[in-house]
Amino acid sequence: MQTNRSWIIRDAHRGDIDGVVRLIEDARAQPDARPLDIVEILTHLQQDEPAMVATAGVEIVGLVLASLRRDVAWIDALAIAAAWRHQGIGSALLQAMEEHTLHLGARKVSTLLGPDQPGEEALFNRGFVATPGLVLYEKLEPLQPSEIGVLDAWGGELVGQESWGRVAGMHDEKSLIETRIVAPLAEPDLARKIGVSPPATVMLFGPPGTGKTTFARAIAGRLGWPFVELLPSKLAGAASGLAAEVRRAFGELGRLEHVVVFIDEFDEIASSRRSRPEMQAVVNELLKAIPPFRAQPGRLLVCATNSIDDIDPAVIRPGRFDLIIPIGPPDDAARLALWNASVEGLASEGVDIAALVDDSFGFTPGDIALASQRAASAAFDRVRQGQEPAWVEQADMVTALRRTPPSVTPDAMEEFAAERGRHTRS
Repeated sequence: MQTNRSWIIRDAHRGDIDGVVRLIEDARAQPDARPLDIVEILTHLQQDEPAMVATAGVEIVGLVLASLRRDVAWIDALAIAAAWRHQGIGSALLQAMEEHTLHLGARKVSTLLGPDQPGEEALFNRGFVATPGLVLYEKLEPLQPSEIGVLDAWGGELVGQESWGRVAGMHDEKSLIETRIVAPLAEPDLARKIGVSPPATVMLFGPPGTGKTTFARAIAGRLGWPFVELLPSKLAGAASGLAAEVRRAFGELGRLEHVVVFIDEFDEIASSRRSRPEMQAVVNELLKAIPPFRAQPGRLLVCATNSIDDIDPAVIRPGRFDLIIPIGPPDDAARLALWNASVEGLASEGVDIAALVDDSFGFTPGDIALASQRAASAAFDRVRQGQEPAWVEQADMVTALRRTPPSVTPDAMEEFAAERGRHTRS
């Protein structure tokens, strides 16, 4: 089930028929309506074929239906209530249906759509490609049906391409990742022609909360590759032991045609053998597992750490990690983008965003989101008590800032700057 602040995506069932009828009537009344046969749709629901709905409270505000024909899943209907269009519901419905039909053996997802009909934006957002004419939309899924079991076993997922756009600010980091990681992997033929070797292993380092995990997920979404996060705590808890579980993970995930494997807190399994001799076996296993994984095209290992100095030097030397990229706290431009995005979601008046930027040095994206919600909560409590003003004002933001200490302290900033000077490789 996928959730949003105001709606959720779930499997449809026969009890949804009344709500689906109201949705179809609403959709058919739209000027650019896609032809929808209500009898066929109800028959589809009653036969328990693949169907997903978006609900807001008790109201059904979106619907997608599919049918499986050999290894092709056909989207038979996509409908969104007029009042709920352009809010990401169509893309979320398609993503849920893609994941569902992948498990049923689909290798390609297709649909026919007339020009400018509802659903076109959602299809583009999900990476579908139109065939000119009577617009045939098709998307070749990044997984073979036989690979689904491996992906499920390791908790993998397909990340939407919109995840890249959700990384607010951080222009320099996004530009570097786009040119050095995404582009060579997305256009391997051009890279090969020019002589560029696409990266296979990337290390992201920086203080906690600066967005390293967000960037790793966004890379997978940008490439359209499955995303698998390996949790050190889960690997260490396996009955076979940490070293054996690392070997098994790399061996099984290496069989996928495409995959982004992400390991956060990498220093937990790749600590310096000098300072932690007990990690000898695990580090040795990593040294053996990484080269064959990186030798196969279509695989990317992204690791993240808060302190790269704690990692065994043999693991991160050239030849094992292609790129080592610092991800620091948001600079002024990034904080401006983050504050703009946060304040845009509030009922506010008179908020001085430039002042917020100046007063939030060392804030991470999470800090900014927390401060914004604290300010909104103060306004919410005030309105509930019948007091004015009935919106978030600058005083609310200033109070929230005082209650929210920056996650990146001056000492942490100094340590990060030193590590950046010693280790950056981009």
